[in-house]
Amino acid sequence: MVPELHLRKRMLTRCYRRFLAADLAWQRAAEEAAAWFPAPSHSRHMALGNPGSRIRQLYEIRARTVAQLQVARDKLQTAQHRLARRRTQPVLVLRLTRAP
Repeated sequence: MVPELHLRKRMLTRCYRRFLAADLAWQRAAEEAAAWFPAPSHSRHMALGNPGSRIRQLYEIRARTVAQLQVARDKLQTAQHRLARRRTQPVLVLRLTRAP
């Protein structure tokens, strides 16, 4: 495997794992909050809490990990496209000849 692609794939995997952990923490906190303060049955909105609250912090961490995951995915795709272009470009071969 190309070292650059390997690095990008590792980074994407790390970002995905961070996202999964942050998403799970946020979902659990939201479920705990819903147990304390059930939302009205007609409302589909979920409260994020006041600025500085635990749920708001977990949501913001999750949002950052989503952004990092998207950037890591974009960087991997860019590296893959760059490698594909390198492989399809013709190789320039210089031939040296002796002067008469």
